[in-house]
Amino acid sequence: MKLVILTNFMEKFQKWDFSPNIIQKIIVKFSKKKFSASASKFVVNRMQRSSTSWPNYRNQYYNPVYKIRSLIQTLDAELAALSHRCAVSKINVLNPTAANVNYILGHTSSGAKYQAYPEVNKSMAILSDAQAASNAQTRTLSSIYRSRVIDAFRNRRIFTVYGNYHTIRRALLNRGWLEKLSPNRYPKLQSLPEEVLLQHAKRGNDYEAVAISKIISHFPAFFIWQPKAQRDSHTDVLPLRNRVRRGRNLDFSTKVGLIGCAEQHQWFHQQGVCGMSHPRFYRLGGSSEERMAFIEDFRQTQCRSLLKFILEHGQCLSELADPDEGTIPISVVHFAVTNLKKHFDEFEHRTLDDDGERNTESENLEWQNFIADSNQVMRNNAKIKVTVPLLEEVSKLSRIYLTKIEERRRDYKWDGCRNLWILKPGYQCRGLGIIIRSSIDEILQWATNNPQRRYIAQKYLERPLLIHKTKFDIRQYMLLSISDCTLSIWLYRDCYLRFSSQEFTIDDLRESIHLTNNSVQKRYKNKPNRDIRLPKNNMWSLEQFKVYLKHSNAPDNIWEERIYPGFKENLIAVVMASLEETDFVENSFELYGCDLMLDEQYNPILIEINSTPDLSPSTDVTARICPLALKDLVKVIVDLPRNPLSPTGNFERVYEVNYKIKRDFDPEVGLDICGKAMTLFKQTIIPQKKTTIRLPTKLIKKTEHAIKVPLKRLRGPAAQKNKAQIDAGVTEPKILKSAAKEALALRYTAPK
Repeated sequence: MKLVILTNFMEKFQKWDFSPNIIQKIIVKFSKKKFSASASKFVVNRMQRSSTSWPNYRNQYYNPVYKIRSLIQTLDAELAALSHRCAVSKINVLNPTAANVNYILGHTSSGAKYQAYPEVNKSMAILSDAQAASNAQTRTLSSIYRSRVIDAFRNRRIFTVYGNYHTIRRALLNRGWLEKLSPNRYPKLQSLPEEVLLQHAKRGNDYEAVAISKIISHFPAFFIWQPKAQRDSHTDVLPLRNRVRRGRNLDFSTKVGLIGCAEQHQWFHQQGVCGMSHPRFYRLGGSSEERMAFIEDFRQTQCRSLLKFILEHGQCLSELADPDEGTIPISVVHFAVTNLKKHFDEFEHRTLDDDGERNTESENLEWQNFIADSNQVMRNNAKIKVTVPLLEEVSKLSRIYLTKIEERRRDYKWDGCRNLWILKPGYQCRGLGIIIRSSIDEILQWATNNPQRRYIAQKYLERPLLIHKTKFDIRQYMLLSISDCTLSIWLYRDCYLRFSSQEFTIDDLRESIHLTNNSVQKRYKNKPNRDIRLPKNNMWSLEQFKVYLKHSNAPDNIWEERIYPGFKENLIAVVMASLEETDFVENSFELYGCDLMLDEQYNPILIEINSTPDLSPSTDVTARICPLALKDLVKVIVDLPRNPLSPTGNFERVYEVNYKIKRDFDPEVGLDICGKAMTLFKQTIIPQKKTTIRLPTKLIKKTEHAIKVPLKRLRGPAAQKNKAQIDAGVTEPKILKSAAKEALALRYTAPK
């Protein structure tokens, strides 16, 4: 009989469109208290057999992206919502009256079945009490959450984090902040009503986070971690936002903007404080003048490359010279030396710009022939038709000019003998679209065929510092923070090295050899015969690099005295150069990933800066440094303004600029120039005619009469002493009386 009751009870719930999981939970819960185990087992088995005809509620919420825990919680919430909906639509069913129970059991006459099966009525009463207790608990929990939200708003402790930056999220939650969830975080749970979320909310679970976020949705966030392309929100409350906006021309986080900063940095240069060291680069999609400047640079680099190639064979010039069977005329070498001397004279300002027509057809043809012949010498081992002694004389002259010109331009020392240039899209990152070429025709054609990518041409470093014959670069983190009147530059004292998976060579231009980005190298396997001392994950920590420097031929304390100070100078210079187009919004900050390389003398070279660096734990090195950097960022941005004595972790403030001086400039006020005249050269004194003064006739006669009067002779010891001094040529300085001084003053100041 009890089995029949359970079966009928199950059929009634099926008519009300309950899902199998809800019915199974209710039946099993009741059967454990009132019915036998065999009865409940029978009902469960029957439900499982009949569940194939029911709609599959689980599949419509299946999403392999979410974690299993979140999926289960979402499904439970959906089931609870369905249960709540059905219970609300049939409120009278929960009332334990005979009529309602009989209605459930089949619309029979009142009294018989109700009295025969009182356990069903008792079970419905238990459900009603549980529902009432749940509603009271929900109201209490909602009141607690609303109180926390109001307190967080008053103390500016509401934040929003877009993306999987869980370190930032946990650091703020541990400080008592509340999270206002982004729309793409827990989208299934955010679609549920607040009552359902509160029923399942427990301390620290996802339901609690979504419930608080729904309550907090009408309040602004005071800390926002957002993507670069997202529009800024809540600007009226000046939140802590991880974006510093600036104009495109000086946005150093792009390749095009970095060129603009390189053009401006000389105005802020300070020896030992602010100085930018970078490869030469040009915007190929820019003006025609810049395109011609690139062509001129390519040609001059080709001349230096040929002469460097000859100097590298200084001990065996016979391999290059053959006066009988040589195919390349000596005029090619003379052409390179002539242009090198002309280039050096331009540095010395010995020549003026040519007003005549340049880049004529004949001149272009001459350069094309030179580039083709010089490439035959450097790449195909073609011999020059010249004697060895004459080639030695040319090489000596070349060495003199190269040494002098490299003293003026340190970046020329990084060039090799291949004239390689790396082409990068102006506004992309992670190694996308990058190629390396040595032909000027291929470079210009590639940029012309892809105008939407705004390609830049950057001189490739053919002589970088190598570790075990492998190329590497250094990822350094920089943080900018803007307060009410200052911009602060912070550098992270820890960094890491990224290696290529293949040994370095300029004969092979594949990206696996020359691009050290982790997003590129993770697609390749390490070369089998690579040095075993290199890391398998192609990353070194700073401590490992310092150990290598200690056991190599590097100078002592090279990191502390040259490398890290060079990082500071480069990054301070690029930030100072960008100030003209920077939007100084209070409480803005941004974390940058800066890529630098070292030359053979351990001098840092700035390659590029990324505004959204990869902070994922891709290796054991990044798994350690990236979370620490984000935790220290919260210390600088959140803790330090509230407590000036708060620690900043590994972040070091290396420079501070007062930007209010620039902001107070009024463009309507006229230009005010203050200064004094400067003497450019010593002025020559022009001889003038002597002027004669005509005195009145009466004055002349009076003077002549005074001359004719005989002088009185003074007698006495003092007079004799003065006479002796005059005769000996020794006289004391005469002190004029006041009357005599006035007479002289009138005489020399009287009008002529």
